[in-house]
Amino acid sequence: MSFEGKQWLSLSEAGTLLGVHPTTLRRWADSGSIPCFRTPGGHRRFRASDLSAWMQGKQTTASAPQSETLVQSAVGYTRQEMATKHVSDESWYIAFEQKEDRQQMRDTGRRLFGLAVQYMGRTRDYEPVIQEGRRIGELYGQECAQHKMSLVDTVRALFFFRESLLRAARPGQASPGQYDKEDVRIHRQLRHFLDEVMYACLASYEATCHHLLGAGT
Repeated sequence: MSFEGKQWLSLSEAGTLLGVHPTTLRRWADSGSIPCFRTPGGHRRFRASDLSAWMQGKQTTASAPQSETLVQSAVGYTRQEMATKHVSDESWYIAFEQKEDRQQMRDTGRRLFGLAVQYMGRTRDYEPVIQEGRRIGELYGQECAQHKMSLVDTVRALFFFRESLLRAARPGQASPGQYDKEDVRIHRQLRHFLDEVMYACLASYEATCHHLLGAGT
C-alpha cells in the first residue's frame, strides 16, 4: 500500500508504514515514543514527515519498553511527591474537582512525560517532539483558564510538575557530585523542553482569558 503524497496518516496507515500492529503504535504514541496529533474527535493522526524522521533515527521496538519504563518511573515519582506534599489541598488541584477532568489531566500528563523522555534522549529531529509538547502546554493553559484558575495557581501547578519531572529524570552522574558532558546535555534539553511547554501554556491561558472575557463568560 502506497501513502506517497499524503501528509497525515491514520493509526492503521501509520502502523502499516512502520510494520507494526496499530495497538503497538497506539501504545508508543500514548507513551511519547512517537509523535502524533489528536483530532477534535479523539482520533490519532501521524504526520508522514514525523514517521520518516522517526525511522531514519533508527528508533526500534526495543526502545519502546525502555521509554515506557522511564515514563512509569516518572509518573510514580510524581504521585509520591503529590502525596508527600499534600497536593490535594492546593487550590490548583481542587479546581479540577470532576473525576473526568482529573483523569484527562492525568492522561495528558503521562503523554507529556513520555514526550519529555523522548526529547531528552534525542540528538536531532527535535521539532516534532517539541511541537507536540507545545500543543499539550496549550491544552493545559486552556483548561486552567476555563476552570477559572488564577494565573498564580496555574504557574504553581506548572512548576510543581516541572520540578517533579526534573527530579524524577535525575540524569546519571559519572561520579558522585559531578555531571559529565552528556549529563549536562540531557538536563539542559529537558529544561528547554519543559520551558517551551510552560511558555505555550501561559500564552494559551492568556488567549483563553481574553476570549472568555470578550464572550462575557
